[in-house]
Amino acid sequence: MKRYFKYSLHIFLLALLISGCKMEFENHNAASEESVLQTPEAYPGMILGMTKHFTQNAYKEIVRGPGVIAREIGATNTYLTENELESGDIPNENSSISLLWRYLHYERGIAEKITDHIDDVTFPNSDEKEGIKAYAYFFRGMTTAYLAFYWEKATTVNDSDNKAEFVSRTDALNAALGYLDQALNIFNSNANAVNYINSIVSLEFSVVDVINVFKARIYMELGDYAQAIQSANNVDLTTRSVWTYDGSTSNRNPIWVIQYDPGSNERWKPLENLGVNADPADGRLNFYIDTATPTNLTSNTCGFITRYLTGFWDSNSESVPVYLPDEIKLIKAEAYAHMGGANLVNAVVLIDEVRMDNSDIFNVNANLGPWTGNAADQQAVLDEVYYNISMELYLQGLRWLAHRRIYPNHLNNVTPPVNCSKERTRNYYPYPFTERANNPNTPPDPSI
Repeated sequence: MKRYFKYSLHIFLLALLISGCKMEFENHNAASEESVLQTPEAYPGMILGMTKHFTQNAYKEIVRGPGVIAREIGATNTYLTENELESGDIPNENSSISLLWRYLHYERGIAEKITDHIDDVTFPNSDEKEGIKAYAYFFRGMTTAYLAFYWEKATTVNDSDNKAEFVSRTDALNAALGYLDQALNIFNSNANAVNYINSIVSLEFSVVDVINVFKARIYMELGDYAQAIQSANNVDLTTRSVWTYDGSTSNRNPIWVIQYDPGSNERWKPLENLGVNADPADGRLNFYIDTATPTNLTSNTCGFITRYLTGFWDSNSESVPVYLPDEIKLIKAEAYAHMGGANLVNAVVLIDEVRMDNSDIFNVNANLGPWTGNAADQQAVLDEVYYNISMELYLQGLRWLAHRRIYPNHLNNVTPPVNCSKERTRNYYPYPFTERANNPNTPPDPSI
């Protein structure tokens, strides 16, 4: 993060006060929520604080829970959280699901405060105001999308009285699209607002491309393949968008902390071969893990062999990509493959582009030859798409979704705990105990 960083932490603390939590004491010297929200100087810090909270907190749980469930990583200690995820028998008290639920709602809550109040504030620079508002709508869309990615039903707006309504994941995904389109409508009509956001959010960031990536992901989940392709086509594959860390005590790469910080408890490690039948010649294997050095740790519940993590997480200041360019090609490849028929040819062309990549802007290069499978067999093409998603998009929180789309009947007639030979342990998360205890609208848990 560039400008405003020095005071963003101070404003972020103010944002903590506007999260809806009730305090047991009064501080007569503290700024009121109303006064903070009427101060234009507060808003840049709020969006940076919101972003930092996501990259430090929600991002960590997007890696951990979906990573264990999709057999990307394994539990290497006796902590219940990871072992419950690994078995598929996840109680409502599971820490990972509870934290992700809370973090996403918290971050969305800040974004809602911004969009609800910013139009009442006079800014000296209207481009800054419009950029902040659009970015807040992006955050509302992104956080709502993640809720719908992992839960069968989700909320679309926060409720300070703990009575938020739940909607189907289809409705939640469409609500997320609505927020993203509100952001795009502003950005598409104001290039200066785009430049403003790109200049302060990250060292490298292209907000319009990021929004289109999330739209493409959502359309894939909705099964709207034509729209997924259209959104993917709107992404510039030559730009880089990353979440950044400076290595300071309060802003370290959170996955590095789990894996390599001297105080880490080695709660999880990458599975050998990234949890799939990886081609030993696939350059992505050695990019993401150390294949030469054994960890001497096997996963506690299932006994999986593990390796050390490398990739984007081997330094406390390592940036992580918001998306990878080859994800865009794989979105289109999967969409074409699902459409079938003559579209399979298009899917295979894109698969080969990913397999033969040797110049990726993040250095995630497969360096393989073209696929030699049966290009006329729809399931074979989808299988190859899934393999490349698993290898290319490791620990992006996306393999679980792809497995569910490509193998929807994988867990039919299975009840927890799932056999360790299964490639995913659940279809959806149960709802956190804290939500069920406080919100009477919480739906029944899915069976698996």
